[in-house]
Amino acid sequence: MTRASRRRARGFSLLEAIVALTVFSICAMALYGWLAVNLDALVRVEASAGSVRDGRAALALMETVNPMAEPKGQRELPGELAVRWTSKEIDARAPGVGMSGSVLIFDLALYEMDVQVLRAGREVRRFEVRRAGWETVRSLGDDEF
Repeated sequence: MTRASRRRARGFSLLEAIVALTVFSICAMALYGWLAVNLDALVRVEASAGSVRDGRAALALMETVNPMAEPKGQRELPGELAVRWTSKEIDARAPGVGMSGSVLIFDLALYEMDVQVLRAGREVRRFEVRRAGWETVRSLGDDEF
């Protein structure tokens, strides 16, 4: 082996080092861009999942509300979550009728409820739900039975 070929075999030339650094830089920039896009997507997915979770909690709460007794109101839930609602009657009040055709002790009406979900005072979700409202207006001893 000649002296020139031994010297060349010992290390990189300056040109080879510059090419290697350029290739590494291009790959690193592409990887950084890919990571930034994925982190943005992760933040959006987490925000969306939080909004869905808050909406489900509000919907579960609305299952306990009688819109005839509470046409509007607000309730606080754990974790700085608040639920506000307003409702309007969309079907006229009528006596409840059982499966046998007998009149029940309740009057019923259908309501449309506008529900607003707030986290730390800021609206995170809004939806509408239809619920039946009821009121006890007769007793079991009434002649209507």
